[in-house]
Amino acid sequence: MMLFDSYKFIDLTHLITPNIPTWDRTCGFSVENIKDYDPHGHRSQKIHLQAGVGTHMDAPGHFIRGGDSIDDIPLQKLIVPVCLINLADKADENYQLAVEDIENYEKQYGMILENSFVIVYTGWSRHWPDSERYLNLDKNLQMRFPSISKEAAEFLVKREIAGLGIDTLSPDCGPLFPVHNLLLKEGKYIVENIANGHLMPPQGAYVILLPLNMDSTESPIRAVGIISKT
Repeated sequence: MMLFDSYKFIDLTHLITPNIPTWDRTCGFSVENIKDYDPHGHRSQKIHLQAGVGTHMDAPGHFIRGGDSIDDIPLQKLIVPVCLINLADKADENYQLAVEDIENYEKQYGMILENSFVIVYTGWSRHWPDSERYLNLDKNLQMRFPSISKEAAEFLVKREIAGLGIDTLSPDCGPLFPVHNLLLKEGKYIVENIANGHLMPPQGAYVILLPLNMDSTESPIRAVGIISKT
């Protein structure tokens, strides 16, 4: 039996294309063929994109001057247990994860483990990659999507999580970024635009979160959920 035959792997990553939803509505993604087979015998490409697009990671330095960059985050923080809090049944465009939601999760599944990755699954990823639906601008051009309350973020910091993920554009919805500032100041990372959260169990699984190994404050990642079949 192969080592990994007893596990199921879930791709938690959205496909990056030129028209995916972003904060400024300009993904900036393209692939340029520098050489294209004839007469070179091979294809070489140049990739253009912003660092914070698609399923991507924010390092502390994204908001905190002097904070860790992507390449500072140790692998021990990127290959970790995952806890999934499912809000899909009640999360509308104005919903925020509340402390009560986390407490209810812990009553049912046990305390959130230290150094775990917490995914807040709102069901909003069903709108991806439709930018109009995903950004959901109101009449004041303010985005409206499920997010996370500052109090809930403070609760998760006390649980000593490794990082936080959500299946929306951001854990913050609005012109201010209290959750970003709080989590990143505490040395946690944030993963935005999680895909396929509905395929993950509430507990007992692991994730591998692999950003590009570069000196930057953001990076696209490949996020993989690992679920035991037994």
